[in-house]
Amino acid sequence: MQTETPVPPPESDSASAIDTETTNDFSGLILMITAILALGFLASWGWAFFVVALIVMIFMHELGHYLTARWTGMKVTEFFIGFGPRLWSFRKGETEYGVKGIPAGAYVRIIGMNNLDPVEPGDEQRSYRIKSWPRKMLVVSAGSAMHFIMAIVLLAVLALFYGVQNDDGAWQVSRTSQASAAAELGMKPGDVMLSVGGEEVGGFLQFGDLVRARGGELTEFTWERNGEVITDSVVIGSRLTAEGADAFQGLIERDRILAIEGTDVTSWDDILMVLEGREGEFVDITVDPVGEQFPRVMIDVEILDITSVENPTVGFFGVGDEPLLDNLGLFASAWHGVTTFGEWIVVSGEALVQFFTPSTLGNFLSDTLGGGADLTTATDVAEQREINSRALDIRNPDEERILSIYGAARLGANASFEGQLQLLAILNIFIGVFNLLPLPPLDGGHVAIGTYERLRSMGGRKHEVDYARVLPLTYAVFAFLVVIGVFALARDIIDPIDIG
Repeated sequence: MQTETPVPPPESDSASAIDTETTNDFSGLILMITAILALGFLASWGWAFFVVALIVMIFMHELGHYLTARWTGMKVTEFFIGFGPRLWSFRKGETEYGVKGIPAGAYVRIIGMNNLDPVEPGDEQRSYRIKSWPRKMLVVSAGSAMHFIMAIVLLAVLALFYGVQNDDGAWQVSRTSQASAAAELGMKPGDVMLSVGGEEVGGFLQFGDLVRARGGELTEFTWERNGEVITDSVVIGSRLTAEGADAFQGLIERDRILAIEGTDVTSWDDILMVLEGREGEFVDITVDPVGEQFPRVMIDVEILDITSVENPTVGFFGVGDEPLLDNLGLFASAWHGVTTFGEWIVVSGEALVQFFTPSTLGNFLSDTLGGGADLTTATDVAEQREINSRALDIRNPDEERILSIYGAARLGANASFEGQLQLLAILNIFIGVFNLLPLPPLDGGHVAIGTYERLRSMGGRKHEVDYARVLPLTYAVFAFLVVIGVFALARDIIDPIDIG
């Protein structure tokens, strides 16, 4: 049914109006390409590559809608990358293709997406709304399907060319920390840890458990270097727990105290001995700060309650890990891409459910609003250091946030090529899942409405949803997503994620 004054909803895959004028002036397109090249020269080619990769992702999403719409007999009038003013376009047949000035997405305009969308009488049979339910579902889900296909391909490529970690989690040393037990033993990148205290080492997480439980103890380590097995003993160092850090104004969890006013300390007992009776005083402490490359002296650190701390430290050895990867063949890599994709689908779904709970969403908004506070007191500095340390630790992610396009690009620009491919695979999965949420104007909203219409039509009388009633929800969801996007962008600017 048509209305007298239709008002099309703001959809991700349809334009709000048709502009039939095309432009073969290449200046706008050249300007966009120049901007990407300038980004590469002035920032880094990692930025340029990742921005182009994101544009390709968006293009492939819309290509999925375009190809399935054409295949199912629907009329497509526009296929544009970006929104706003047209930079460059051309018309081929009944479809106009081109690029617009605001690179905030893309769209494919299919005629007759709802009853408010005017369609010429001769084109009604080629409109979206007239097609069967299976054809509608194929078209609206094709964007997410393209994301999933790209993710599987990327995961398979990673497995084929880089390998995958084996089941026992084998790893080798990637780096050592200064003034650590590992440095004292002379461990080097490429060493493979075999045992700790006579207990065989499996994955790096198990190794961490063994080390944390032996802080301050003389422990035997066995490792392999270039085929040679080496055994030696060392006293495992320690670093502060959250409870231990609370005993010092300005220190945070995982800091290591190396010296107090020039006196070396290796254990909590040493710290207690040096600071006996000095609670409430201010002292200079040499610290190996978490997330920083070199030790530094922190001036006038106030000593709080150090005598009643029950679990002040855990063991610290001082090595980073690099997984040992197994090479897979073509078919095994393809299967690995499929199975890993399935695992990440579950992770992405759980992450979305967790993020959109009232408590997590509230924390995200309040943390973002508070992220730009003026850090003037010692406590504020500690809080800022805590944020930075989480950002630098890939095993301790900030779960109460969502990345903006800028945040994703920044993360990808600073990663290795392998890391960029991994991030692109994860982004494709997450975007594909997010886009299927059953809310207009997302593709999942079209799926939900089309399915509802199908169920209501099962009695033999065709039922069509009146989009005038859906518009308030569409606008509300759109506004909500804009707010979340703005907050995510602000959070990525004031508190950027950086995995090192």
